[in-house]
Amino acid sequence: MMSRGSLVGALIGAGWLAAGPALAEDLPTTIIRPGEDRLQVTRLPTPGGEVILPTAKDRVQNHDQYLYAAARRAGDFVYLAGVIVGRLPGEGNDTEAFKAQLRRAFATIERNLKASGASMADVVDMQTLAVFGGPDFTGDMTAELNAYAEVKAEFMKPPYPTETLVGVKQLVEPGGLMEIRVIAYAPKRRTGRR
Repeated sequence: MMSRGSLVGALIGAGWLAAGPALAEDLPTTIIRPGEDRLQVTRLPTPGGEVILPTAKDRVQNHDQYLYAAARRAGDFVYLAGVIVGRLPGEGNDTEAFKAQLRRAFATIERNLKASGASMADVVDMQTLAVFGGPDFTGDMTAELNAYAEVKAEFMKPPYPTETLVGVKQLVEPGGLMEIRVIAYAPKRRTGRR
């Protein structure tokens, strides 16, 4: 497995991250930790919509340092950046720990949709990238997929969105087990007098 320093170097070399003083050797995690999930929504106007940054971490770290938005509205559609499912220091790597990590990720997705004027019921498409067989989960692929389906059903009800699930060797986030990206159809509520 690639070290965090090697990963940073590879990303800089590939043009994914800009080198500079703001980029530390030990990159902070993009996983939302408890206490970092308080809504402090920043909206940046864009042609046809807006960038939505639901928390201070989304604004300062992810947008300003890593150069991506947590959510972007374009007309009636809301596009969310991938949310990482992964272990934080001290968390286990068994099925129950993985389910807790999934719940944290789905809660982040739910929060980002809410900040964008959408809900889980508005999700029309999902893309999920999954690492199978790594050291961060002790179960096999079937156990990982069963846990994913169980927790997904806690947050999403029928009719379900389309979904593409792809197995990958590793994610950019060290320790990441899955990355979930969604698109929602949520026409902006019009306000005004009749």
